[in-house]
Amino acid sequence: MPECVVRRARPKDATVICDLHKASVRGLCAGVYSSEQIEAWLAPRLADDYRKAMTVGGETMFVAHRAGRIVGFASLKAAMLMALYVDPDGGRGAGRRLLQAAEEHARSDGVAVLSLQATLNAVVFYQRHGFSRDRPATVWRGGLRLAVVEMSKTL
Repeated sequence: MPECVVRRARPKDATVICDLHKASVRGLCAGVYSSEQIEAWLAPRLADDYRKAMTVGGETMFVAHRAGRIVGFASLKAAMLMALYVDPDGGRGAGRRLLQAAEEHARSDGVAVLSLQATLNAVVFYQRHGFSRDRPATVWRGGLRLAVVEMSKTL
């Protein structure tokens, strides 16, 4: 398998990031969240949301690409990892590389503790990478509640 390379996301990546986010949630969160929850979560998402997040929203985004194709993305805002999603079919290894890039960026910005809200299917991934479970929580997406786990890691 070709190497996975991480770079800063650019506004022109927004459409691919949006599509990848939806495919990732539908492919990797199925069985943990209901199809109703997943569709409510994803329904309002548009490419322009990602473009704005990285240009005026204060988020730093990274993409992982392999063989010229984006296979994952991560978004960081201050001390919060806002998102980390990979292609359910071709993202193997991208999550680890994206998390490393986000942690390095946070450290360089002086962040001491990185926090996130993990989907239930991602908790083990984050624990494997040194994050601790802080507490169960819920988030509202499209008018529905979704269970998540608040996690953190000392950098």
